[in-house]
Amino acid sequence: MRAGTLLRLLPSLAMAALIAPAIGACSKSTGGSGGTTGSGGQSATGGGNGSGGTTASGGVTGTGGTTGSGGTTSSGGATGTGGTKATGGTTSSGGTTAAGGTAQAGGTSGTGGLASTGGTSKSGGTTGGGGTGTGGITTGATDSGGAGGGTTATGGGTGKGGGMGSGGSTTDGGTGGTGGGGSTGTCPSVDFGTWPSGKGPLDIGKLAVTNFKPHMGDAYSGAGYAWTFAYFGSLQFTKTSGDTTNNAALIAGFSCTQAGPSNTTGSTVDDRAFGDLPLEIYLENQSATCKTLGLARADNQWANTADTAITPDARYWSDDMFMITGLQDFAYRATTDSKYLNRTALTMISYLQALQQSDGLFWHTKSSKAYWGRANGWFASGMALLLQDLPAGTSRDTIMAGYKKMMDGLLPLQITTSGADAGCWRQVLNRTDAQAESSCTAMFTYALITGIKNGWLTDAKYLTAAKNGWTALGNKTNSSGMLDKVCPGTGAATGTDLASQQQFYMNLTLGSNDQHGQAPLLWSANALLRTDCPGVR
Repeated sequence: MRAGTLLRLLPSLAMAALIAPAIGACSKSTGGSGGTTGSGGQSATGGGNGSGGTTASGGVTGTGGTTGSGGTTSSGGATGTGGTKATGGTTSSGGTTAAGGTAQAGGTSGTGGLASTGGTSKSGGTTGGGGTGTGGITTGATDSGGAGGGTTATGGGTGKGGGMGSGGSTTDGGTGGTGGGGSTGTCPSVDFGTWPSGKGPLDIGKLAVTNFKPHMGDAYSGAGYAWTFAYFGSLQFTKTSGDTTNNAALIAGFSCTQAGPSNTTGSTVDDRAFGDLPLEIYLENQSATCKTLGLARADNQWANTADTAITPDARYWSDDMFMITGLQDFAYRATTDSKYLNRTALTMISYLQALQQSDGLFWHTKSSKAYWGRANGWFASGMALLLQDLPAGTSRDTIMAGYKKMMDGLLPLQITTSGADAGCWRQVLNRTDAQAESSCTAMFTYALITGIKNGWLTDAKYLTAAKNGWTALGNKTNSSGMLDKVCPGTGAATGTDLASQQQFYMNLTLGSNDQHGQAPLLWSANALLRTDCPGVR
């Protein structure tokens, strides 16, 4: 090249050298999932919030959140000021129906359903609201970083987790390095088809909420834990379905200034389960008083005990795996402090080793070895709840293996013959002469739906079992929202041999309108309506 030509090209070469790094830096910001950072790392927007975080009424953001097509990262990859809180994306209470998201899960007949309340589309991403799918169940493409917003954590922290329902707080909970979970992928597309008229999850859930409301002021006694679970189930369902009137009434109906049941060294897991309710209210309305009331129980459950040890509350009853797990998991969502996840995972693994059998099913207690339906239901529900929040790692792998082993053990025991009990499971799971029982059916259905919608269960056989389970629940629920054929609360079986222990549970009289059944009925309805997938890893 001639010298003169070289001199004329030097200014252009210098300018190209200056522009190239800037282009490289810009190309790092994806703008999706709430704005991923550049070379500085990914901001964990979303963190697997419960249905919607602060997105009101179940609307979920699309794969782009509020950051726009370019994200908010600087050329060095630091999270920009606009990407620190993806509080539910651009949705609001009511919002607008997402383009293409014309139906939520089920509707009045299962074919149309609730319009996606709040799922607005954002710049440069897919629309929220979950697609149109037959029956409104197809989840479509939700946030690749965890639906429902949540809070970002500079340096890759997580949001509030997900959970059974409307969970997910919008407070600054996603501090870096807490070890929390958070969705890391796209929700699978799931189509549950259509439901019989009046038997879709929106229909049944509304009836169940109406049925529960007169019980808001019930005293916490005996089976107060079941009342707590039905109460927070009602809150989550109304949040997801966009029923702001009933949601506000439910929140107003509970006082977080009360002392609540016993919370001392000798308190039981049933007493402490009360804390789930104020924590759910905190997650929905940010009441510091409610947060304090709930955390007091979660913290006292490990009082004077190392986080690396099993809680003194442990009885090694399968029931504990929802009583303990629910409280600690809700405490994690309220704080994003990983100690709550770590210690409940440790406890659950110990229970898996003590109570799960080779066929995947569980003894009720170490000494009561019958496969009582609801004992197994508590364990199934607790695993499905915790797996939505646990980060990838050995603990999650161990619990996931136990969960999948259980689901495989349950499928052959579901009633598949025609008739009034089709789709149910039995009071004693492996006794064909035992009655069909609805509370365990609701719990297994919730666990299956959660696994399917989070991509843990991909074979069509699980979808079939979940659909049959929900159909059975619809058939067992009357026009007043009362679920029939529910086992009352009970202790461990008497008797020293297996046959007498099985007979103990089979002799219990099943009834209707029992909160032991109403609660998981609401969980299942809510799980079908959710369009997020906080448990995807």
